Amino acid sequence: MVLRDLLARTEQIDDLRHLFGALGFAAAWENVPPGPWLGLPHAEAAGVTRAALVARHEAFRVFALEARDPERAARAAAERLAARAERGLACALAGSGSPERLVCASWRVGARGPSVRLATIPLKRPPGGALETLERFAPVPGETSLSLSLRVGEALASEAVTPRFFQAFRAVLERLTDRLAAPRSRTERHALTLTALTRVLFLYFVQAKGWLDGDRRYLIHRFDQGLAGHRDFHRQVFDPLCFGALNRPATDRSRAACALGRLPFLNGGLFEPTALERCHGTARWSNADWRDAFDDLFERFHFSAREADDGDLVAPDMLGRVFEGVMDPDERRKSGSYYTPAGLVREVVRAGLEAVLVHRFGLAPRAAERWVHHDEAPQSPAERPDLRRLTVLDPAVGSGAFLLGALEELTRLRRAGGEGPPGTVRRDVLARSLYGVDLKLTAVRLAELRLWLALVADEAETDLTRIAPLPNLDGHVRQGDALIDPLALARTLSGRPGLTAGAMVVDRLAAARRSLFDLAGPAKRQAQAELQRAEAALARGLFDEAVHALDGRITELVAAAKDRDLFGRRRGLTADERARLRRLRASRRELRGAARTLRREGGAPFFAFESHFADLLARGGFDLVTGNPPWVRGERLPAQVREALATRYVTWRPAPGPGFAHLPDLAVAFVERTLELAAPGGAVALLVPAKLASSGYAEPLRRRLADTTRLERVARVDRTESAFGAAVYPMALVAARAEPASREQVATLLGPKGQAPQIAQRALQADGPWILYPDALRVARHLRGAFPTIGDRWRPQLGVKTGADDVFVVPHPDRATRPAARGRDLSPWRFTLRAHVLWTHAPDGRPLERLPPELARALGPHLDRLRRRSDYRAGAPWQLFRTALAHAPHRVLWPDLGRRLAAVVPEPEVVPLNTVYGIATRTADDAHALAALLNSRWLTALARLRADPARGGFHRFNARVVRELPVPADAAAWAALSVRGRARASDDTALADAYHLDARDRRALAVLAPDPV
Repeated sequence: MVLRDLLARTEQIDDLRHLFGALGFAAAWENVPPGPWLGLPHAEAAGVTRAALVARHEAFRVFALEARDPERAARAAAERLAARAERGLACALAGSGSPERLVCASWRVGARGPSVRLATIPLKRPPGGALETLERFAPVPGETSLSLSLRVGEALASEAVTPRFFQAFRAVLERLTDRLAAPRSRTERHALTLTALTRVLFLYFVQAKGWLDGDRRYLIHRFDQGLAGHRDFHRQVFDPLCFGALNRPATDRSRAACALGRLPFLNGGLFEPTALERCHGTARWSNADWRDAFDDLFERFHFSAREADDGDLVAPDMLGRVFEGVMDPDERRKSGSYYTPAGLVREVVRAGLEAVLVHRFGLAPRAAERWVHHDEAPQSPAERPDLRRLTVLDPAVGSGAFLLGALEELTRLRRAGGEGPPGTVRRDVLARSLYGVDLKLTAVRLAELRLWLALVADEAETDLTRIAPLPNLDGHVRQGDALIDPLALARTLSGRPGLTAGAMVVDRLAAARRSLFDLAGPAKRQAQAELQRAEAALARGLFDEAVHALDGRITELVAAAKDRDLFGRRRGLTADERARLRRLRASRRELRGAARTLRREGGAPFFAFESHFADLLARGGFDLVTGNPPWVRGERLPAQVREALATRYVTWRPAPGPGFAHLPDLAVAFVERTLELAAPGGAVALLVPAKLASSGYAEPLRRRLADTTRLERVARVDRTESAFGAAVYPMALVAARAEPASREQVATLLGPKGQAPQIAQRALQADGPWILYPDALRVARHLRGAFPTIGDRWRPQLGVKTGADDVFVVPHPDRATRPAARGRDLSPWRFTLRAHVLWTHAPDGRPLERLPPELARALGPHLDRLRRRSDYRAGAPWQLFRTALAHAPHRVLWPDLGRRLAAVVPEPEVVPLNTVYGIATRTADDAHALAALLNSRWLTALARLRADPARGGFHRFNARVVRELPVPADAAAWAALSVRGRARASDDTALADAYHLDARDRRALAVLAPDPV
């Protein structure tokens, strides 16, 4: 805590003497003239105002600088030291106001000469990794300046959580997987390798605490000792360490295990052979393979097990990014998995807990807010709910970010309520309250690891014999499909409201999970077997019940088909009934096969909430269901999965219209599933795609949420591209499973609900998108009732589709081309010509019967490919699609994607392409008036209310959005717009007057509109 306090008190370079004194440097103070020392150009460029020598260790010197640009100043000083081969460290602070960061720089010799390395350390809330970097600067008694300089350079060269770590981890994972000869399945070899690397990751964090024989570099030292003695590291160190020492009390260890030094008993599933390892044996690699792994990954990066002031554990947060990092970008998009920043997780979980305390536990809203956000628990024990009964589920656990967030938040709330030491409470929260499911075994393993690290990260115990062993999470975090399992699908197909299990076997399941949590050794294996038997017994009964229910529905349908009408003819089945019968029989086949597998192997063949978490469902469900479920566009799902989703979930229905654009996102089904799993009065708190508030396919889900739940939060989350490391646009959705009252208010921001802007829930019960700006919504509704819309008079439509832009769109014009307009080429009033399109249609709009020579030469080699375009049906293979806008003499165009609406009236020969929308008008005056209308800030504001968000603050201004925009009804106002449009200018004041907008209305819309054109 000394370094943290000293950093917090650092305001000028004079204070750095105390910081480096605490690290063990000798005190020094000598003013250094910045210009002569750095060189005047460097000093002026960085804005250096002061420089001084503030500490030293033998010939190693620490210089401090105050500068306008501390990064540039520190780099210049380090380059100056390198140029003269001087051993030292440069530290820089911002020279004006209260500095926020300390920038440290030094140099080291590289293959191409000296290279400068920098580290930036926040002064107010430094993370654990930054503090450990500072600690590594501390000189060791008797250490030479050269040795210290090399060590400081190594500390600065260490990398924390960066994309390079993810790349290195994935590379090592893939390489070691390929080095294994068995088993034959690469998937199983990958799982074995990941398990081993997970253990090493955990040990690197544990050794950073000094728990491995007091050596913070225990593993690499043991490896180097083994190499020197020609010993096999894996066989003589790693396996005995994991399976002979860390998983056994010290009194039960063999002599060889005891020789590994003073080690804690950690227990936990991490240091027990997995089912795959028991079947195939543990993965083994040569010393050379381990050398590469240490050099390329573990020794290359900087590890810290510290916890930052704001509660974000550095180590678990890094592992969350590892989960994303070990996935290919294509795999990540396919699975919809994205790392969620810890700060955002915390706010979503807090919003969910606030709703649970109110609707599930009956706490007053203000009391719940004070407890969740200000640590003010109700004073009376009678008023304070027993949070030991509160259960949390993440149905798509990923790397465990939301379970970790719930662990920290529940620990904090229970501590505020007067419960015991944080370590004890945290362990009890994990035992009683947290559950997770994920389709990927990788995710389950990393989630378990993050939770284990959360238990040890703040453990201050130095007596290794008193460190509590890690718990077993086998019954808490499960691999499985939370969305579609055969039992849930059978329940939907048969029309049964729910499958039930006997109270005795449910109690047996709960008791088995509780007893397993803290056991080790033979007792643990017995408890695992008992848990599996309890799950199998539940599954067996549920399979029989489900098959019986399916038999009943099948019998009903077959009997209905045999019924005869008045003329004695068999009625038969409709197409929908035949499809239902096919699905019923397929479901019955699957369950019968599962039952046979269960009888043969003895364990439940797949995860189902009804069998694995039956005790929690028996009490109504989970109090809080939270997480960041996969976001997967409908077209990326296999057809079989789409059919199952449409059968299983009433809100997962394609919106009317052709093509994939109308298929729901997978997140729609997850929201419906979480509502099923939440207990009455419980809450769901999810991060979902922001487009669920506006997309047509999400209309059934919006209606269900607005009409049947109490919506607590519908809050778009800003600035997420840098936070997520991916272009995703989330919305926080919090809803309580309770019938809405007439006065429900929905908060549109995270944080304390009482301090957030709010909108009446009844305002979200209307058809159409959710508009989350109450004042702007009021204006939009008034305009919608008072004025006609663009859609009442014109039809917005997309531009020309080629289906092969790389063939048809060319950079240079010739006799066979027309100017092409793409979205990127349009700005308000202006079209910038950058491309041309090979034009294959006659003036009447029909495709040319024969191609002229220029087109024949360009398109002839591609005719087979052109016939394979998705829109091609018959006729000339060179035809283009949706060409109506290209032939209209009067048009207004705008890009489909932009920060604002940007309209252009183009010349007649310009061809709008697929990233451009447009309206064909009967007169040029109408086109110019529409351009003036669409280029106004008021229309941009109204459009942004309904438009789907996109990357970088952009929105999608598609036909659905634009057709709802209001049009002034007054002929004089329209004529004035036409005049302004011909002059390429908008008059926002005149247009506001035409819409009868008062000052309050204009302020409401100005929040959503950029500056005027």
